[in-house]
Order: sequence, then structure tokens, then C-alpha cells
Amino acid sequence: MATPSSTASAAAATITNYLEVRSPYDYTPSLAPGLAFSIVFGVITLVHCGIAVRYRNWVAFVALIPGGILEIIGWAGRLWSHYKVLNSNPFIMQMCCLILGPAFFSAWAYTVLGYCIMTLGPAYSLLRPKAYIAIFVTADAVCLVLQAIGGGLAAVRAKSGNNVQMPTRIMLSGVLVQLGTMTIFSILAVDFIARVISRRPYARRVRSLDRQGLWSGVETAEDVAPSTPPLAGSDAEKHIPASVHGLTAADRARRLRKAKLLLIGTAFASAMIYVRGVYRSIELAQGWSGYLMTHEVFFTWLDGFPMLLCYASFAVAHPGWLIEK
Repeated sequence: MATPSSTASAAAATITNYLEVRSPYDYTPSLAPGLAFSIVFGVITLVHCGIAVRYRNWVAFVALIPGGILEIIGWAGRLWSHYKVLNSNPFIMQMCCLILGPAFFSAWAYTVLGYCIMTLGPAYSLLRPKAYIAIFVTADAVCLVLQAIGGGLAAVRAKSGNNVQMPTRIMLSGVLVQLGTMTIFSILAVDFIARVISRRPYARRVRSLDRQGLWSGVETAEDVAPSTPPLAGSDAEKHIPASVHGLTAADRARRLRKAKLLLIGTAFASAMIYVRGVYRSIELAQGWSGYLMTHEVFFTWLDGFPMLLCYASFAVAHPGWLIEK
């Protein structure tokens, strides 16, 4: 005669996917957020594709738009889960896509700051524009790999009923690296903005750029009154960033205003990425049975909504129409 324990063991042996025994979310995802975010992310992605083609900003197809596509797939997965909550496929789909998407948004923020530095003046930046891409995009790629590995391992282990603590820690490390990278980036960006406003370039950067013939002075084009165009070769003309040489004072002022608007939009988007990173760090630290992980409202408003605002702000403050070639 079979004992209760042997019966339970036999039943457990027949389970091939532990994610389909009960809701892996510990709740049923709501219809409204899944549908709304899938549609809105889709619309904004089409807008970004149009802007990228219109202004031939091809880097957006590598550093920005893939993030939007991942968000669409992820929220579509949660929409699918609303109808099939015990199906593990949409759960794994949304878990992997929504953890990876923001890494592309970060990469775009780093790229855009490079555009701003070239327009407002490299002498105001501690790092060269290309260094932002080399350093921060590389760090972003590391975050992407860590989160991808952690997400994949977590999915495999969860399906087989094994402990997911180790892959969760890998995912958490990826989010923390991303958060740390964004923190350093934000400090450098604030330093750049403050120096542009106060017109205090780095002396060593001025000397370096002066030797290359890319920067001859220490002030921005705003120091030249729009009604008084500088004479060629004058001190005022030398004090203008190389990116706006040869333009009228009014055109220079307009370009600089647009660059500052681009900076404001990028700063807002970066803040949204930061909010989401803090939330995700706490969520993963608590684990899969933690309070944040098991309550949908936090995910909707501290992951989905900030990323939607981030993605939308990148469309409004876009180098395509704010940085003239």
C-alpha cells in the first residue's frame, strides 16, 4: 500500500514544469496595463523608427529601438499571461525582455550626451565624447550580459522546480552595475551642465582642444550678442565652440538652445531609468516571493510607467531635430 509520502513523491515526479502548477507571478496580470503598455510602446517605437529614417540617425536602430521592441514583447507577454497565467512561456518572455530593455535606453542616453558635448563644447566635459560611448556603453553591455544570463538561468531553474537564488543574484548584479554606471554618468552629466551654465571649462581640455584647433577660447556662443555677429578672427569669434563656427550669432544661439533642450530631455529620461533601477534592485533583493515581486501595482508604476516616460522623452528630445548636421 502506498504511503502519503510516496504518493506525493510520485506526483512530484510527474511535474515537468513547476511554473505551471500555480501562477509564477503569485497573481494574475491585469488586462489594462498589458494592453495599454503594449500599444503605447508600439506607437512610440514606430515614431522612433520614423525619426531615425527621416534624419538618418542609424545608431538609434542599435542603441534605442531594440529596447522599445523588447518592451513591446515583454508587455505582450504579460497580456498573454492575463489569459494564460499558468502558461510558463509568456512569463519567461516578459521576465527576460523587461529586464533587458532599459539597458538599450541607457546606451542611448550615453550616446546623446556625446552629441550635446560636441555642440556645447568638449572643454566643459571631463571626458571626451567618444569616451562616454566607449566606457559607458561597454559597461551597459556587461549589464546586458549579466541580466540575460541570470534571466535565462532563472527560467530554466524555475521550470524544473530548482532554487532560483543564484540566477536571481546574477540578475541583481546586472541591475546594480547598471545603476552604478548610471550614477557615475549622471554625476559627469551634471558637472558638464553646471560648467556650461557657469562657463567654466576644464583648463586641460581647453589646452588640448586648442592644440587640435577645435577650441580656441573659454566661453560659449551665448557670450556673443545675437545682434552683434563677431568679426572673423576676433577674440569673440575665437571663444565660440568649433561646432558653431561660421554661423550667425542668432543661429548659434538657436543651436545652443536646442542642445540644452536635448540635455534636459536626456536628464529626465536618465532619472526614469534610475527610478526603475532602484525599484528593480530592491525587488530582486527581496526575491521571487518578496512583497514587491508579488504585487503588480509596483511593477506597473515603478517599471512600466517610468520606462514609458523615458522612451517618450527620447522621442520629444531627439538629436534628429535638435542637433543640426
